[in-house]
Amino acid sequence: MRIVGGTHRGRVLSAPEGRDTRPTLDRVREALFSILSHASRWYEDDFNPLYDGIILDAFAGSGALGLEAISRGADQAVFFDNDRKAIAIIDQNIEALRISDQARTQRADATKPPRASQPASMVFLDPPYGKELIAPSITALAKAGWIDGNTLIVAERDPRDLEITLDGFDLCDSRKYGRCQIDIGRFSA
Repeated sequence: MRIVGGTHRGRVLSAPEGRDTRPTLDRVREALFSILSHASRWYEDDFNPLYDGIILDAFAGSGALGLEAISRGADQAVFFDNDRKAIAIIDQNIEALRISDQARTQRADATKPPRASQPASMVFLDPPYGKELIAPSITALAKAGWIDGNTLIVAERDPRDLEITLDGFDLCDSRKYGRCQIDIGRFSA
């Protein structure tokens, strides 16, 4: 697994061993970030959540999505995972990329997150498939202040999993890449 674009393009990332982590494929990340580079079309001003705020990578695993965001121009990223091994791997990746001034990890569960000091501009949600954790995570993150009406939410799920049916969730885009469905939207609680 590697960074596919930006200033750290080609840099290899470590991933936690075992089946508990399912990193987003390089080709899917490439397609996703191509879409996100034009995310300002979903906003009335020139705001682009990829470049203009804090990125939250929840269920981070290896941290590939948040690290890719930093490589492509995001200023700051926060990484949540409740697995100690995953947090250690993300810290190792942050150190290898020499971006500790832009990234921090926190052992946390996205369904019971710590309170945010400010909302994230973009949230990546890539929970384990088949557990229906996306909607509860969005609700919990909004209550904790990580998500507001301006936050762009990027959720990865198995196409066979239920669609995001959450009052206040407005779907902006949805793409299927093999056994991966990417839903992009905004949530106003």
